[in-house]
Amino acid sequence: MSKRRIAAAAIGLVGAASLASGAPAAEKLKVAIGQLGLWDTMVTVIASKRGFFKERGLEIDYIKTRGGADTVRAVTAGDRAIGMSNGILGAIAAYKKGLPVRIISSEMIGVDMFWIVRADSKLKEPKDIDGRTLGFSRPGSSTHLAVLAIAEHLGVKPKFVPVGGPPGSRTQVMSGQVDVGWQVAPFGVGLVQSGKARILLKGDLAKSLSDVSVRVNIANAKWLEANKETARKFLEVRKKTIAWMNGDGRGEAIKIWTEFNKKLDPKVALAASKFYTADQMRLGPVAGIDKAIALAVKYKRIKQPLTEAEKKELFQVLVQ
Repeated sequence: MSKRRIAAAAIGLVGAASLASGAPAAEKLKVAIGQLGLWDTMVTVIASKRGFFKERGLEIDYIKTRGGADTVRAVTAGDRAIGMSNGILGAIAAYKKGLPVRIISSEMIGVDMFWIVRADSKLKEPKDIDGRTLGFSRPGSSTHLAVLAIAEHLGVKPKFVPVGGPPGSRTQVMSGQVDVGWQVAPFGVGLVQSGKARILLKGDLAKSLSDVSVRVNIANAKWLEANKETARKFLEVRKKTIAWMNGDGRGEAIKIWTEFNKKLDPKVALAASKFYTADQMRLGPVAGIDKAIALAVKYKRIKQPLTEAEKKELFQVLVQ
């Protein structure tokens, strides 16, 4: 048999195998995940490792960002189609600046963070933060919104300091660079359990945010217009995964979580996972939209409220 006939036969066999399998190529979706490694931000990773996306014909290419503006930038520049776990005020502000961003689901309702001090700190009560340095991650993030709400509720004026993610925040607290630093489970849980740090502030002090989606998931507007069904499938998989990891799959989800965060003690992970509820993590509807817009004006992220037409354009929630 000639080389040409051998090549043709090989191609035919490959084609026949593809037809026999009946499996079309998976659709690739590029996603940016802010603060990857938290229980709620692990949903996409866990779904990928469990094969839930593959079942729906999706292949997820995800990257980690520092959250806030980094996630918005990755999405609006077109590098990533979807951005996860972005502060709602940052998303609203980006939209009002004319950037191509749309909010496609809620990510976290209420404040799931807490703030720690060193065990030997002189700060004993929440109001002791008056005049002290209080850390948050980045401007426009959910932690930024939370510290503003907490300070307002307590009637105090701390000095707000951007400290980056949980590891950086922890380092700056323990080294004395800031008085109070933010953490979110699992980060900081082990430190508190060991007695090296104390929880001074809890998220429930941000009373005005208890019924607001402080973090949302966003998409590039142009991409979403042409790929709404893909975005819907992506969110439906996340909805299924959230129910699974907060239910019968908790044990396996925690195992994946600890393997991803190599230094995470399984016992700490189990305790940390209970800081979250499935209801807080529900994808729709986005909670407290009008309140969030009012807060964006109040904290000078935007100059005036969104019109009804603008709200309809920005909030395109695809799963309830």
